[in-house]
Amino acid sequence: MNEGLRWLSSRTGPGNHRDDARSPMLAVWNCLAVNIDILVFNGVDEVDAIGPFEVFSNASFGAKDLQTRLVTLGEPTEIVGSSGLRFQPHAAWKPGEADILVVPGGGWGTKSNVGVYGEVQRGQWNDPLQLARRTTGLIAGVCTGTLLLAAAGLVTGRRAITHRSAIDDLRDFGVEIVEEKVVDDGDLVTCGGVTSGFDLAYWIVEREFGEGLANAIAGAMEYQRTKPAIQPDQVP
Repeated sequence: MNEGLRWLSSRTGPGNHRDDARSPMLAVWNCLAVNIDILVFNGVDEVDAIGPFEVFSNASFGAKDLQTRLVTLGEPTEIVGSSGLRFQPHAAWKPGEADILVVPGGGWGTKSNVGVYGEVQRGQWNDPLQLARRTTGLIAGVCTGTLLLAAAGLVTGRRAITHRSAIDDLRDFGVEIVEEKVVDDGDLVTCGGVTSGFDLAYWIVEREFGEGLANAIAGAMEYQRTKPAIQPDQVP
């Protein structure tokens, strides 16, 4: 554990790491473990997935009941990321097991068979993501992962953002584009390209566990956060 996280672990603990006024789900989560699943697939952008994973994993030093997994469709086998990183997911995604589902991007711009574009063309995630909307409290799209959500019908008519190179494609799904780094639309949170996934993850930690914990993690990781400019209760 690095020095920043050792300090964080010593300063946070059960009963003092949450700001109950900020989270709509805390009434349920006060007595239950919070499970975050990050969806992965061949061609996924490594930073889109691993960046939020590290933020959430570090948050568990202050939120002891927070657990994060990398999940895939079907039995977990070795995944090869867009830059060639090989890794093993923790489990297969199953409905009802996650409180928060994070969908990373990767490979949209190349229009190849591997990555988000290929996943959209195959359509295998459409039904599972529709089911996730009914069984998950919060769904988040990182970078072009929002296009996978859009293809499943989860973003039509919603406020959202994606990588700047795919904004027109996202708009074609009937999405209200908000050109901010992180866009919070209640039970849907999305962000821009690649490193914006860190900001999305910090925002989710702040929203659901409190600003103090999110800022402490960002400080320990030496990261300058960007928050949503407009939050759901401020939308006209």
